Amino acid sequence: MEVRNIDLVPSPFGTDRTRIRADVRYDSGSIAGEEYWLDVPKEHAGDLSTSGNPWVACLLPLAAHMGETLRVPLPVDAPLRANADRLMRIWSAWYPGVSVVRVEAPTATEASDVAPSRAAAFFSGGVDSFFTAVRNRALAAPAERAPIDDLITVWGFDVPLDRAVAFARLRDRHRAVAGELGMHLIDVATNLRSTRWREAQWSYLAHGAGLACIALFLERRLHTAYIAGSVAYRDLHPWGSHPATDPLFSTSRIAIVYDAIAYLRTEKIESIADCAPALRALHVCYESESDENCGACNKCQRTMLALDICGALERCEAFPKKTIDLRQVAKFDCSHPFDYRELQDIRKLALAKGRNDAARAIDRSFKRTRRRKRVRAGVAVIRRPVGRVLRALRIRK
Repeated sequence: MEVRNIDLVPSPFGTDRTRIRADVRYDSGSIAGEEYWLDVPKEHAGDLSTSGNPWVACLLPLAAHMGETLRVPLPVDAPLRANADRLMRIWSAWYPGVSVVRVEAPTATEASDVAPSRAAAFFSGGVDSFFTAVRNRALAAPAERAPIDDLITVWGFDVPLDRAVAFARLRDRHRAVAGELGMHLIDVATNLRSTRWREAQWSYLAHGAGLACIALFLERRLHTAYIAGSVAYRDLHPWGSHPATDPLFSTSRIAIVYDAIAYLRTEKIESIADCAPALRALHVCYESESDENCGACNKCQRTMLALDICGALERCEAFPKKTIDLRQVAKFDCSHPFDYRELQDIRKLALAKGRNDAARAIDRSFKRTRRRKRVRAGVAVIRRPVGRVLRALRIRK
């Protein structure tokens, strides 16, 4: 896999935007090569990297997934080069199909003449990213961490590139939030998830790298980039964004920080329940692939339930309903371990807030799920001998 023809060009999205692009050629597969690009507002054209760092961070998961040497023509920071090997060894330990491949690139030998002066946080509008942004502003001892100056919203990740109107609405809401928090919004667009890069499995392997590479594209501006942690210490498991891997995308110029690992999701929701910007612009739904929350998927329902327990759902403009039906809560399917743990946490929150009705509804969902599991197990037991008989009959024919 080789990166070629890196260039800065006008963006087709408008004269107010700038695009950095490159051709990526593959060593194998049915696709010989593709164009990868990233757009930023024109005011940030001077912030774009001239190094190979973002291209290594971007393509490393795909190269490891495909088992191809990664060749980048621009100098790469020495710490990032060393950490690339560590990253791939972690990934290959987690996922047997991932390889440790060579990275061929010149090593950067001279320090840049540009001193980055700002810190940024990635901002999807979700619970995790809102908590990171709001917590930063409220910290009693801000010297413990770099204060956040910029929020980065990405078009092409949660909201696909063919949903321009939906992203425009989301961007406008995020810009308003950034203004209220005293921060600046940088809206980035990229086609990463529309290329072969998506083969690297966004959730399990690649999304930390996807975020880190965008920070590295802005490394002439940023000395710190916060990735809002989606998993707490208690629930750590192999995942695409992880405290063991995200910081390894750091360079000698920019620190990539996995943020707020000490907090459970219910603690984050309780913390932002009185934050007016969050109640107006919270966006947790990935089912709709738009700027709206569907209000019906598991993630929406769990978030609405926690907000309701905190007394904030009726004030929340981000969901289509101001109330939640506890009869529907009692029907939640929490057979996935993550859903079960989340509901356990929400149950504890309900009991702490005196919402015994919500706790009872969650208990009923647990019982309902256990019954479903027993039924499914019984069906599986019946299917096995029946399947053997049918296969035997086919063989005799």
